[in-house]
Amino acid sequence: MRFDPEKATIGVLTAMLVILAVQTARGPVTHGKAGDIAEEGDPCIGEAIIAQYSYDNRMLEPHECKVQCADNKPRYILYTNKMATQCETPPGCNDWGEDRRVTCVPPDSTTDAMSAVDS
Repeated sequence: MRFDPEKATIGVLTAMLVILAVQTARGPVTHGKAGDIAEEGDPCIGEAIIAQYSYDNRMLEPHECKVQCADNKPRYILYTNKMATQCETPPGCNDWGEDRRVTCVPPDSTTDAMSAVDS
């Protein structure tokens, strides 16, 4: 059997067309789950994890949301510069907001308590 470049080309193009049609039919892919912070400035959900460093729009270490793995309670990270990022919705425990550079708005009571600790 000989290699037929015309049939190979038609096969590859047909496969690409099928993949494109399937992706179009499925619609947009959303990363994250219901309850995740979808947009910049949404309210933070859960308890605060007080970080001892400031947020500077980069992926930071250490993995602050790791505590959420043990008890499945929603949390967010509150940084020393009063910015906050949301942890992934339980049972996940990734630093969702930090990884995606999306901040949330913590409740006033949390930032007031943090100010009292700083004083």
